[in-house]
Amino acid sequence: MNILIADISGVEAAHCSLIDVERAGRINRLRFADDKKRCIMSGLLIRRFFGNTDICRNEWGKPFAVDGGHFNISHSGDYVLFAVSDSEVGCDIERVRFVDPLKTGRAVFTDKEKEYIINGADKIGAFFELWTKKESLLKCIGQGFHRSAKSVDVSGDIFEEDEKVYHMKCYRFADYTVSVCSEKDDFPKSVSFIDLKELVG
Repeated sequence: MNILIADISGVEAAHCSLIDVERAGRINRLRFADDKKRCIMSGLLIRRFFGNTDICRNEWGKPFAVDGGHFNISHSGDYVLFAVSDSEVGCDIERVRFVDPLKTGRAVFTDKEKEYIINGADKIGAFFELWTKKESLLKCIGQGFHRSAKSVDVSGDIFEEDEKVYHMKCYRFADYTVSVCSEKDDFPKSVSFIDLKELVG
């Protein structure tokens, strides 16, 4: 498994010429400059790992490579997160900010997850750990938030359902929290940063 983080600050409109036509068309419909940069960076990462392989989406919108490759993308602030694996994978990145952990999470967290926050020394940190783990798990399963967030519990690092085991790992850097979920427990020790030059060279 590879878990990569890319800074969008150097992305330019000209980089659209390096990504697939469908994504380039989608970028033109985006309103904000940073949203355009995130979309372009996502396209560059897909190109780096999958070349010209066709990318499709399942019925809930999760993208996958038709050649059987598994990947997932998330973005927050100045960064795009890209996870690629030989098994199903989901990921999420969130910039840590002030929230009321229990009030904000009451619609998505189970009672056990709420207890995890209450018992945590860093309650906001615990909130973002659970939030990113939950989103990464739901994306790995393939349904995202089309499925009830309370139907899964991520207070631990393993979730089992339908004879499948999903593993989760949380990373932190600067003021960001990253979580990745996979059917395989083959996470790297840390996330890797990839420079724009590596993607456009």
